[in-house]
Amino acid sequence: MWPFSKKQSNISREIVSSADQKNSRLGSVENFARYLGVDITPYGAGVALLSLESGYSEAETASHFAVVTLARDIREAGFDIEKIVRFAPIAMATLECLKELKDRGLMREEIWQDDTTAIGKIAFPSPDTHSWTERVLSDPTVARDRVAVSRIQI
Repeated sequence: MWPFSKKQSNISREIVSSADQKNSRLGSVENFARYLGVDITPYGAGVALLSLESGYSEAETASHFAVVTLARDIREAGFDIEKIVRFAPIAMATLECLKELKDRGLMREEIWQDDTTAIGKIAFPSPDTHSWTERVLSDPTVARDRVAVSRIQI
């Protein structure tokens, strides 16, 4: 009840409803991320909320996290070609999952194209691998800390 009146307040219900909706959307991002082979970090949860508030879907946010995580893992592998080659099957599986998300209408075509192009450029060794890895990680928000960790250890 509002102070000094008998009027019932709806504000607390609206706040709880808004918090539930954010938690629900974040939970969806976490589920999509697991489907793509990554687990969101606490820092990533905050970045996910920013992404959702910016108009990206839950699947698009998880896709971005999968791309960034792969880029970070490949950068950490350095020039160890044996490690880098082991990322190819992970990348292929991720690409298949992303195609399914796009085909189900959960990702916009242009986001899907950007993410799949980046995966192809960073996960399959070529002269462009290093520059594409740095390009993916050039966003200061995702470069600051890990947004997700791979569920598959190389």
